[in-house]
Amino acid sequence: MSITPLSGWGDDVRDDVDRTSSKQRSTAGWLASFAVFEPHWQVTLADARATGTVNWNGTIYEFDDAPFYAEKNWGGSFPSHWYWVQCNAFDGYDRLSVTAGGGTRKIPLGKTESLGMVSVHYDGVFYEAVPWTGDMEWDVDPWGRWILTGRCTSGTRLFEAQVKATCNPEITPGVTLRAPTKDNGLAYFCRDSFLADTSLSLWQLRWDEEIGDHVRVDGPPIIDCATSKQGGIEIGGGPWWDTWKSKSNMKEPMKTLVAFPYLKRGILKRGRKKRNTYN
Repeated sequence: MSITPLSGWGDDVRDDVDRTSSKQRSTAGWLASFAVFEPHWQVTLADARATGTVNWNGTIYEFDDAPFYAEKNWGGSFPSHWYWVQCNAFDGYDRLSVTAGGGTRKIPLGKTESLGMVSVHYDGVFYEAVPWTGDMEWDVDPWGRWILTGRCTSGTRLFEAQVKATCNPEITPGVTLRAPTKDNGLAYFCRDSFLADTSLSLWQLRWDEEIGDHVRVDGPPIIDCATSKQGGIEIGGGPWWDTWKSKSNMKEPMKTLVAFPYLKRGILKRGRKKRNTYN
């Protein structure tokens, strides 16, 4: 199998010979490099294309320029409760990928927190809505419906993104998979499918002085309901007895610590603007 990377986790950059690559960021923030959160998560390829063959139980499947996605998890166990949506096969778009997910994870001092994120790669531009730069809400059924909305309200790229994924549980029941657990090792602990009807919209935001909040910019959105029938969906942990509807609540001091590189970049940018103004 050969893989052609399109987006890692971050904006595209161009090198001296005009080749495009992705400036890789940490999916869970810079603290993910240390034993702080449990588990750890890094998207390595948010969007790519693959060509080759797979031999599964004696049957050979051939594919050419097929959508490809890769991520890595590590640590002792998966969250006690989680959800996930991914799609990079939108109709009419060559380079559009959304990765969204969240759950209840462990943090230091024996505590837990529930949070999530929605991030989009579109034509080389990275839109990252994470708990330390904005907010995120989710509305997820035990199986069949995922509605995830993220807003980035700090920095220079202000936006709102919403991804919706649905499937008929009777027609698309998903596949039960094993996942690492704290007490039982690898156990059948999650359910996946890659056949969800998925839509994605992305709006630019601006600050409204009158209402004291960020609102959508007038005019057409950046992405107006892109659709696909090849969305990846997952729920895990639980038990999932009912709809899980909540909002990210990242605890301090972790929120400020993870946001530090973003604050530093903002200060440096303002400093450069001032110098350019004086010059």
